[in-house]
Amino acid sequence: MVYQLAIGPDVNVQDISEWYVFNTRIQRITGEGFHATSYSDFADMHAAFETDGVDLVYANAADTSWLVRKRGFIPVAAAAGISTEMTIAVANDSPLSSVNDIGDSLTVAATDAPDVERIGRILLEPTDLSPEAIKVEHRPNPVLVAKAVINGETQVGFFPQDAFENLSKLVSRELRVLIASHIYVIHHNFLASPKIAHLVEPLWRGLEAMNTSPVDQDLNEALGAPNGWRRLESEEVEFQIDMMDALADL
Repeated sequence: MVYQLAIGPDVNVQDISEWYVFNTRIQRITGEGFHATSYSDFADMHAAFETDGVDLVYANAADTSWLVRKRGFIPVAAAAGISTEMTIAVANDSPLSSVNDIGDSLTVAATDAPDVERIGRILLEPTDLSPEAIKVEHRPNPVLVAKAVINGETQVGFFPQDAFENLSKLVSRELRVLIASHIYVIHHNFLASPKIAHLVEPLWRGLEAMNTSPVDQDLNEALGAPNGWRRLESEEVEFQIDMMDALADL
């Protein structure tokens, strides 16, 4: 049987090939077949979630909440010392120099990653804008979010911080940071479907071995885990889910 590894649109787009290398590593670790699928937008990946077409995924906090509570996914690991932060950016020629310069409404380009949008709305709280006054236009991935801002289609863009930092120089030089988050407790999580519950411990042991393997240092960094991996416990995931629920209620 071949299992499915989902590569979400919010991973480092410049190092996407390394996720296919990682897929090969997973097969060696588990002795099982895995097929990697890269998704360019969240809608397609979420459709795969709905049809049980994903067995292993490095999920953002919002997807973690749904997968754990609705699909029974099992926590495996998280990147050590890494949190999910977000950046609100504007075009270089934007008249906005701080959130205090925002008027009675705001147009935003963002992917449909709920965790990023929730954090972005919190960062905009000093503007006292109503939810309806913040008009979000979804784009499939961070690169197209950047293009929407640069082309003047929206006033600002919501970006995962790592995605913003990894935009090409050609794109990033056309943008500047308006404000960034520092929450620290929200992060991506490796989750396994109930179908591969028997592989959770072998997967963790393999990731743990990668922490001390010199040949895996570059791979870990490309995957967004420059400090290696740490074991993820259910209690921590539940806390993060509660945090995301609280953010959704703000």
